[in-house]
Amino acid sequence: MSNNQLYDQLNALSRRFPDALRLEQAGSSNGGRPIWLARLGNSDKSAVMIITQQHGNEPHGTEAAVNLIKRLASGGALSRQVLDNLQVLIVPRVNPDGAERFSRGNMDFSAPQTSADCLRADGTLNPAKLDQHLGANVTAFTNADGQRRFSYDINRYHWTDWSKSTQIRCNPGLASERHFNPGQNPVPEAVAVRGIYDRYRPIWLVDVHNQNPAVVLEDVDPEVNRPGRQVTGSITWPTHPDVAPEAVALSKQLAIVMKQRSTQLGFMEITNYYYEHPSGDVRRGGGDPGIARNAYGLLGTERLAAGETGPLGGSVLMEIGGLNSRGQKSAGMLRNNVREMLEAVLVATADG
Repeated sequence: MSNNQLYDQLNALSRRFPDALRLEQAGSSNGGRPIWLARLGNSDKSAVMIITQQHGNEPHGTEAAVNLIKRLASGGALSRQVLDNLQVLIVPRVNPDGAERFSRGNMDFSAPQTSADCLRADGTLNPAKLDQHLGANVTAFTNADGQRRFSYDINRYHWTDWSKSTQIRCNPGLASERHFNPGQNPVPEAVAVRGIYDRYRPIWLVDVHNQNPAVVLEDVDPEVNRPGRQVTGSITWPTHPDVAPEAVALSKQLAIVMKQRSTQLGFMEITNYYYEHPSGDVRRGGGDPGIARNAYGLLGTERLAAGETGPLGGSVLMEIGGLNSRGQKSAGMLRNNVREMLEAVLVATADG
């Protein structure tokens, strides 16, 4: 759906269910478009958070989120079961600018155009690579004239402390420029998501994406997956080594609930999120601390270290298949896959 269609649907739902659904503008995109937060449930209970479409060309999470908001707001059995016991926070589209052009990035074409790492293998800085506009995680966009331009990949900019980001550390002499300012994360969409997190302090966050086509690997969980079949979705948890074991455990519990729901339905093929590295190795998603699933696990770790009681710190990446699938029937199935697994994890959290 377009941005206008999304805004119209959210506003219509808030008018129809004013006691159940509260809409808040959490921030604005780089292009000035609103980023909406749908807030449902009991504000005195633990908060949980769902975000979708950080990448503008990954739309199925948004479709599922709107459907989920409608089901929760409508007052049925699911609504009573979940909303009496939780406060549910849903950002159905983090990246409205990218959605407008069906592009991965946030369309901030002032983003630095190179991406490299000035850190040595042991984590120390390599002086030879400082101040070369390195460390910006960008994504390419080709316009109608065939010109290749670059914008920020929002999902690389959720650092718990922006001043410690690779981008800042690798460019100490460029701190006067907005994109390298230690006091200002240059990605407003990531800032909006972080603002919601800081304000409502959810116990877990699920980040929904679309993934490229993949098949189940022969040697990965053959007892619960069917090798050679098309993957319909993948799930993983924080992989940064500093995430607290309690936060990782909660994240894995969320993943297990989603997997169990998929096996109950029978037509999904949900795997761990593996990818093939250029070296030829098959690896699980990376440990970059700016990636949402790692960043919010690390933020939960900080809260636990400060004495806040759990469970908290859960952070899950859900990659749903169909990045290149635009057919109506396929899109509807994928949207329902996402919604079913999100509903399952909401119910499991609501009942403890």
